[in-house]
Amino acid sequence: MSLWFAILQGLVQGLTEFLPVSSSGHLVLVQTLFGDGVETNYMLFNVLLHFGTLLSVIVAFWKDIKELFVEFFGWIRDGFKINGHPYRRFIVMLLLTIVPMFAILPVKSTLEDAFSSPLLVGLLLLVTAAILYLSEKAPKKHKTEENATWLDALIVGIGQCFAVLPGLSRSGTTICTGLFRGFSRDFAVRFAFIMSLPVILGANILELVDVFKDPAAAMGEVSIACYLVSILAAMLSGLAAIRMVRFVSKRGNFRPFVVYCTLIGTITIVVSLIKMI
Repeated sequence: MSLWFAILQGLVQGLTEFLPVSSSGHLVLVQTLFGDGVETNYMLFNVLLHFGTLLSVIVAFWKDIKELFVEFFGWIRDGFKINGHPYRRFIVMLLLTIVPMFAILPVKSTLEDAFSSPLLVGLLLLVTAAILYLSEKAPKKHKTEENATWLDALIVGIGQCFAVLPGLSRSGTTICTGLFRGFSRDFAVRFAFIMSLPVILGANILELVDVFKDPAAAMGEVSIACYLVSILAAMLSGLAAIRMVRFVSKRGNFRPFVVYCTLIGTITIVVSLIKMI
């Protein structure tokens, strides 16, 4: 793998993981265009790309994450009593979002096969555009960790399950689901990104298991330099993407992403159909 391609993959992963435009979908498109097949042939490289985005979430939301850690141990010390602590409610909500993900495990291999279909990616990018557009019609409420319900968290978690499909943005789906449930715009973004931590970490652990089964095949012909620059590129572009989403969300206008997803989705569909003819 060349150094420039490692950087490109890192930039694509970091930007599209958090911008509401689907990281998995864009990685499929990039790999199809350049024919490198990174996700298929280099499992360890894929793990480290996601590790880079994990670091960007930790840096961007360090204040919230630190408070969650402190309250987690206090929650245990008090016998799992919330006692009116907002961040303890936040912890319970995060745990509830993980529950629906267990439904994905039995169909994991089927979903992985779907990642190889650019046509499916194009169609789901159009679905992402529709979700982002409709979110602007969501009722403007002000739920936060202080008054959001357990059902709200569970529904956002279900939305995250659907976002496993390539082309359906995880960040876009979870932010918009939160908005439809009445989350404030700031909390919808914070909750969507922080709830991604256990998902990204869990996915990394599952992929590492595969790596240890066959280390040589998992590493492929990738140099240490490629690993390092891809992690750095993913982290820095991830931080930039998070800042952009927070800015756009405050304005309450996802139109630039609606236009982008519609354009890329349409082009992908047209090119895929032409290749089939």
